[in-house]
Amino acid sequence: MKTRLLNLTPSQTFSRSIGLDVHRDRIYVTELFILEGTYKQYEISTQEKEFEAFLATLRSDDQVALEATRGSNYYVRRLLTRVASVSVANTSKLPSSHAKNDRNDSYHLAFLLSIGMLPTIWMADKETQEDRELLHYRANLVQDQTRLKNRIRALLAEHGMNWDGSDIKSACAQRFLMRLKSLLSSASREVLANQLEQLDFLDTRLQRLEPIIQVRAARWPEVALLMTIRGINVLTAFTIMAIIGRMDRFPSADSLANYSGLVPRQYSSAGKSRLGKITKAGSKMLRWALTEAVQSLCKADGPYRNLCKRLERKKKGKGIAATACARKLLTAIWCMVTRGETFRQAEPKLTESKVQRREQRLKAARPFVEEQKQRHHQIIMSQLALVQALASRRALMPVPDQLLASLGRLSLPERPVAAMATG
Repeated sequence: MKTRLLNLTPSQTFSRSIGLDVHRDRIYVTELFILEGTYKQYEISTQEKEFEAFLATLRSDDQVALEATRGSNYYVRRLLTRVASVSVANTSKLPSSHAKNDRNDSYHLAFLLSIGMLPTIWMADKETQEDRELLHYRANLVQDQTRLKNRIRALLAEHGMNWDGSDIKSACAQRFLMRLKSLLSSASREVLANQLEQLDFLDTRLQRLEPIIQVRAARWPEVALLMTIRGINVLTAFTIMAIIGRMDRFPSADSLANYSGLVPRQYSSAGKSRLGKITKAGSKMLRWALTEAVQSLCKADGPYRNLCKRLERKKKGKGIAATACARKLLTAIWCMVTRGETFRQAEPKLTESKVQRREQRLKAARPFVEEQKQRHHQIIMSQLALVQALASRRALMPVPDQLLASLGRLSLPERPVAAMATG
């Protein structure tokens, strides 16, 4: 533990600023006493006991800062119950240091927080975080599905065979693969069979996610507005709104475009300015959703198709044209959500058909989601009952203290211990 004096002028109402440099196994802590001009540094473990002991030392008038890293949402939720404020630093905008280590990183967080110069990011609420987690999981499943399809195509190419279709899961493709099994070697047949089984498994997982996405998307009233845009369905609109979060945190459409990473890099010095490629800051999934919508929007007559054709005539390339249209669409989305207006180039018949399909899917999805919730609850309760029964019997393999501590925060089934022990 180190304690040093600082030459600081107290200018904050908070008596203590705390910087946390969080890692998987340990946390380096800097407590900056801005009124006294001193600071204290030490290291703690991320284990539950030691972290709980650290939380007990916090005061209600403290302010805490930590970097946006893996698991930062968990620590934010735990800290918010003990301190006045928790700030999550934007790591890409933190000043660099010649001596980068845990001690300096935690000190810089505490110091920048105390003087009000810490670059922070917006923390979404719990429901929005769950929406993002679900969408990222679905995106990973789709990526795994694409990799498997490419491996199957590569396996066929190794034997001089090609499939000209686009959907390898279609009935025609399945008949083609069944005929090929007699021509492949035993090892290749085994590999192909395993890959097809994995493909079926991923397809089943994606089908189970669809009703959950339909139900969670119904929480966002902005989804109905975005669906008036050609090329945007429930999934695309849900992705856009879940990544953006609250639209009122962006004062202008330009700030939203900057958040999405669709603005060009700017190099300015001595009166000279040059624009480069787009920054690609923010969420990659948001840019993907906008680009997917633009692909369909540019096929219909209107300003987006005109912009795309004009840029292609200037030999800017399809990629630059699609990026420009995506930024234009994002500007329109900001105006639509802020003003509560529908898309100006909306197609009434297309919008009506999308609304009908959404209502039908939502009607079928809600009973499925409720059934899934009840099934998951029953599984958790049965596991908790088993753990409690083992603990009461003092089994030969005792339950770890950490597991009991974590399960103790959950609601146990309302049954007496003796009844579970004898059952």
